[in-house]
Amino acid sequence: MSKAIGPMPHIGVKPLRLALCLVEEEQSLAPKLRAALRTIAFDSNQVPDWPWLVAEVKAGASLSLVLPSKQRLLLLSAVDAAQARLHPQALLQALSHGAHKPQQLLKQAWQQAKRPEVEERDTLFLEQPLQLEPLCLQLEAFAKRRLAQKMAGLPFQGKSLALVFSSPAMALILSQGTALSGYYDKTALSDSYDKTALSDSCVSSFCVSGLASGKESSSGLCSQGAPWLLPLTLIASPKTLLSEAQTALQQAQSRLSQSMSADALARWLTDELKTLEQSFSDTAPEGGEYYSLALIGRDAAELIAESELLLGQLRKITSLAKLLELELITPNGSVFCAQPLGPARLCFVYPGVGTAYHGMLGALKQAFPKSYADFEAAATAENVALSTLLPTALSDVSNETTLSDKGEAAPSPAPTMTLAEQAVAGVGASVLLTQILRREFKLHPAFAIGYSMGEAAMFAANGVWDKPFALVKPTLESRIFSEQISGALTAVRQEWQLDTRDAICWNSFLLRIDTGSITPLLQNPAYSRVYLAIRQGPSCVLAGDEAQCRALIKALGKRGVAANRVTAMHTPAALRVKPELTTFYDRPLSGELEQPQPVYISAGSEQPLKPARLERKQIAETIATCFSQPLNVESLLQRARKHGAQLFLEVGADSQTSSIIQAMAGKQLSSDIKAFGCDRKHSGAADNKALLKALARLISHRVPLATAALYPQLARPDNLVT
Repeated sequence: MSKAIGPMPHIGVKPLRLALCLVEEEQSLAPKLRAALRTIAFDSNQVPDWPWLVAEVKAGASLSLVLPSKQRLLLLSAVDAAQARLHPQALLQALSHGAHKPQQLLKQAWQQAKRPEVEERDTLFLEQPLQLEPLCLQLEAFAKRRLAQKMAGLPFQGKSLALVFSSPAMALILSQGTALSGYYDKTALSDSYDKTALSDSCVSSFCVSGLASGKESSSGLCSQGAPWLLPLTLIASPKTLLSEAQTALQQAQSRLSQSMSADALARWLTDELKTLEQSFSDTAPEGGEYYSLALIGRDAAELIAESELLLGQLRKITSLAKLLELELITPNGSVFCAQPLGPARLCFVYPGVGTAYHGMLGALKQAFPKSYADFEAAATAENVALSTLLPTALSDVSNETTLSDKGEAAPSPAPTMTLAEQAVAGVGASVLLTQILRREFKLHPAFAIGYSMGEAAMFAANGVWDKPFALVKPTLESRIFSEQISGALTAVRQEWQLDTRDAICWNSFLLRIDTGSITPLLQNPAYSRVYLAIRQGPSCVLAGDEAQCRALIKALGKRGVAANRVTAMHTPAALRVKPELTTFYDRPLSGELEQPQPVYISAGSEQPLKPARLERKQIAETIATCFSQPLNVESLLQRARKHGAQLFLEVGADSQTSSIIQAMAGKQLSSDIKAFGCDRKHSGAADNKALLKALARLISHRVPLATAALYPQLARPDNLVT
């Protein structure tokens, strides 16, 4: 039942991390959670006592708040929600209430949520009391990523939303949960939208995915039912850019609001694609430059909503300096950059082991049948099964652990793949994606770098080695990866001077800590078998004896995430097998390199490897050096930035490495660095949306690319009405 709101003080300074989950019926929940739920029924007009509800959950309760419509809002700890495999619409991070003014309550709430930098534009000020039904509507809108003002958030944190109420005075901070709907819903839009532009006739009149005159597309990135990309090209000077961008978006909205036929829409889209490609090769009129906006949506209504999101942000720009610093990216992937970096700054990034996941890159087969067939044929020619390169039988359970509230890493399941199998799968994903980017979209990076074993992937993926898949079986059968630096860890046994009867319990841990705090402790004999394997700005990877690693982590007062992956790469044990590694990667080079080739920047060489002077022994030595010494990602990226790389596109499964790079930008690295991936395990893997978002961002940065692979059906004249 509801209780009267009393003078309860502001809840503590730690973020709350309470899950808000909308469910249709409790029968679908896990039995353990159903048994723990405490049901509280509410009338439509009843105002819940939110501070009391939050206090109950903080005390250990799991609540089911039920409306007369039978809709249920679960309020429980985020840990309990994760254990029950629930996907919350949002996480309640902070609650502030009392006799203070709303602005002061809001400030307290942002501080509790640990996000003081977030600006006021991420706030909805509401006059009505916080009833249950309006909150459910806000949660649904937030989960659909359709709130016009809600675009901010610190790098690599979920987007956030503040709700401020005046009667009774209260401020809540929500952050995005893992529930996500990619489809447009009119009820999800805030009042700032032009409702006439989103009338029922507009929503139901046509769908952008019907561009092929009623014919289903069997291939292409933007195929039937998938998200679509609409590029808008404009010519402007820095002084006129703001008004030109707003005009382009308004004109696009106007056209999308009309009841256009599929053929008319197809002609318009074809014109926009031609204009974009032509602008890559043309010179803009004197006094102007080309700029590009890119909208992503599943239908006309969603494209209109995306343009309104960008317009809402552009209308807040008050100075030219702020405009030139601007790169607007909506949660859906629509993007506008006011200071494009261009193709000379593009760097392909190749991730290391451990990124493979169940069903990875499976949607690429339908989108790019020719590239997929060529990939499969090259593997077959070397007697390599496609399932070895792109595993489809992996568990969906992550190999990494999560951290409990007590700060201890709970044991996670043993990895389902060996180090060699993970390496092969990582290379397979990178080769396929590189072929698609280079051959289908004609992307030519100026630079390439690799994260750890990604160094081997970058040479294989760019066709430097002759028959790169000929390396698969040797990798799977090599004692280096199955016994010496993984598996039985014979190189570690030699390093530690153990005999065959001594057991080795090896693990590696990710820590969020500056390495300067760790280095002095490593001199302590108590931690003689702990190694700082990887430095990556605000975080690092420790590897070695598991007991000593855990003791060191405890001494630091930190929490470590255990990888539960047996690899001694980047430790002194790997240095013992460096000669074998050098011999292993001494491979014949391709007779005809696919041109143009990038400049290769390696962690194993101070000097970049120029494409005109690539030598097989030099490549082998570089890779072996990288694998056998501690990896300093910060140093690698600083050298890449010095040579001109700023736009880092991760080419591989998931987007772990680009996340690391972007987290370092502006702190350890230059703030003008942009890093993003073209695949993501938990978002858009089924419809290649992550790849589409990456292409949209490249377009906005004015990186030339071919667009035919986006809409192959538009290339056929019989699909268009002339």
